[in-house]
Amino acid sequence: MKKINSPFLETLKNKNFLKIWGSQLLSQITVNLLNFILILQIFQQTESTVAISLFWFFWSIPAIFIGPFSGTLIDLWGTRKILILTNLFQSLIVLLYLSASSSIWPIYTILMIYSISNQFYLPAEAATLPSVVPQKLLSTANSLFLFTSYLSLVVGFGLAGILVRLLGYQIPFILGSLMLITGALIVWRLPEITFVKPSGRLDISKFQEFLGKLTEGYRFLKTSPAVLFPLLLLVFSQIIIIMLFVLGPALVVKILNVPFVRIGEVFILPGALGAIVGMGLAVKLLKKIRKRYLIHTGLFLSSFTLFSLVLIVPYFSHLFKIIGQMGLGFTAGLAFSLFTIPTQTLLQEKTPLELRGRVFGVLGFLITIASVFPVLFAATIGEFLGERWMILILAMIVFALGVFSLKGENVLKRFYRS
Repeated sequence: MKKINSPFLETLKNKNFLKIWGSQLLSQITVNLLNFILILQIFQQTESTVAISLFWFFWSIPAIFIGPFSGTLIDLWGTRKILILTNLFQSLIVLLYLSASSSIWPIYTILMIYSISNQFYLPAEAATLPSVVPQKLLSTANSLFLFTSYLSLVVGFGLAGILVRLLGYQIPFILGSLMLITGALIVWRLPEITFVKPSGRLDISKFQEFLGKLTEGYRFLKTSPAVLFPLLLLVFSQIIIIMLFVLGPALVVKILNVPFVRIGEVFILPGALGAIVGMGLAVKLLKKIRKRYLIHTGLFLSSFTLFSLVLIVPYFSHLFKIIGQMGLGFTAGLAFSLFTIPTQTLLQEKTPLELRGRVFGVLGFLITIASVFPVLFAATIGEFLGERWMILILAMIVFALGVFSLKGENVLKRFYRS
């Protein structure tokens, strides 16, 4: 009988991959679990969407100003050392939150310090992967890392409220600290990887390299509407998701009349189930229909979900309201997969292999830098007009994106010809 070699099983047999994958899982679950609890504390103290938007602001700033430089230290010190030190440092940082529960401003300060250390952990993690996994298994390893990112978001956000109700606010931070220490111990036996001989000083070569890649990616996008089209859709959709993340507490508490601590079981976990179903459905449908049709469907379904959340579900009776919320959570997850999978696939297919890293680098940087001020603006307008109106505006924007996805690439082609 012929033995079947599964790339996933082969990757999971790699002990060094399991070490870094385990560290990533513990780190990501800790981040999402504690971030949810911090947002809950901030909202309980302020009931302000602006206060929640500042949470995203202080989390994002280090990625813009430190992210491009962090590669230099990683190359000088080695990835293993960075992974160990950042995990241990973060395990101490999360304990500082225990003394900051009475005021929100210390929370922002500690949050930014944690985010700064994360700017070294994440690229060190990404730089280690190609060194411990053979080239033929690298795409499989990256897929498992991506799956872990989404899984940890669901686990962290979905279970945070349950843990708070069972254990209180302090125990999860202690558990988070222990998980980060475990993450450091896991990578302790990884091989040391350095890329340049330490010279005892930093230079700006990495930043110049970053800017060069960013510029080259931008030039390619400017002349390639077929690539720019899905990239713009992803950028705008991610900005809207972040805005909804900021408006979410007010939506749940003020509009849906659900305690924010229960959002996990009412909305996030059904959303995760919908996303899983959507992944399987998207993979099957992509073999039969064009990607554009799934992108349109995902956007219009997302718009319908947002409209229903503020115009229909709040007026249901108690039992039907819970069913409606869980149903719309499932629909939101389904819509997310139906939109994201074909859009990312379209972006990958239309981008040459040698430029793919730069294009996705541009994508990540654009999402971060382009979302900071719109999120602050949306939160401010939300408090002025009311969260219901702001979510309705976002629903209309998502609907407009769906319309744009029908003709967007042709519009861009005509624009570049003119």
